[in-house]
Parts: sequence; structure tokens; C-alpha cells
Amino acid sequence: MAEGDAAPRRDRILSAAASEFAQHGFAGARVERIAAAAGVNKQLLFHYFGSKRGLHQAALRSLLERPATPTQPTAPPAERLRGLAVQLTGTAEAHPALLAILASPGSEPETESLARNWRDRAGSQARQILQDGQKSGYLRDDADVDAVSEVIVGAALGWAVAGDRETAGRRHAYLEALLRMTVEYCSWH
Repeated sequence: MAEGDAAPRRDRILSAAASEFAQHGFAGARVERIAAAAGVNKQLLFHYFGSKRGLHQAALRSLLERPATPTQPTAPPAERLRGLAVQLTGTAEAHPALLAILASPGSEPETESLARNWRDRAGSQARQILQDGQKSGYLRDDADVDAVSEVIVGAALGWAVAGDRETAGRRHAYLEALLRMTVEYCSWH
């Protein structure tokens, strides 16, 4: 393969690894299945990532370090919060082990740090959206931005872990209800 093929090949490997780890968890994931799904040999995985643990961390990192899809800063806070909540649930659903990592200290320190940093960034984004809403007069000045941002992030992640095939179709309705409650709490009356 040409030198330029390395990046797409690495991306295919990370995509296959993210899918395998999401379906089977770390213990149940098989390097052979990842290699087959990516269309490469197993030795190439070890060349790129060193070990199954290294591959897992790289797949998690690629998922968590993807740039956020920004909503327009001029969009109303509810729209911006909706975008953030959809992004959070989508990421958590794509890697179910993420929530276990956040909830269970004691795994690999680098993996825990990646997960915590991702969650902290999500909380910071929610706080910024709420603060922008307060500055623009859309939201009350006395709304507790820290508490509301924690509720938004926690509820979005909680839905991702609680959701199953039967409730997956209700995700949109759930997120809308969460946003209505949040905006109602923060709005002027």
C-alpha cells in the first residue's frame, strides 16, 4: 500500500476497534475480529498500538477527542444545549464502556483521564451555553449554571446507559423533555 494509505487504514482500524469494544467490552473484544473488520492483519494492529490495551485506549481517544460539532453561537441556548445532549448520548452509546470507566475508578489511569477530561469538557460546554444565555437575557441571572450543567450532562449520559432497543426510539422525546425542563427552570417567569 502507498504511504498515503496509512491514515485511512489507521482510521479503519480505530473504527473497527471502537465497534468491537462497544459490542463486547474490553474482555470480550477479539483482536482477530478487529483486524478482519478493518481488512488488515493482526500484526499490523500490534505494530500501530502495541497491545490490545493500547488499541482500546487509541479507539477511546479517537472517539473522545473528536471535535465537537458546534452549534451556531448565535443560536438560542436551547438549540445549543440540544446539540450538546445529542452529542453526549451519541458518544456514550458508541462506547458503552465509557460510562463504566467514568463510574469505576481503578482502571488504566490514562483511560480514566481521557474519560474524565471528556466529561469535564462537556460540563464546561454546558456552562458556557448557559452563561451565554444569561448574558443575552434569555436565561435568568440567578439560575445555578453549575448545577444545571451537571444535570444536563448527567441526564444525557444516564439516558445513554439506560437506553435499550425498546427505548431507543424515545431518545429524542427524552432529550426534548430534559431541555424543556432545563430551559423552564432557567427562564424568566
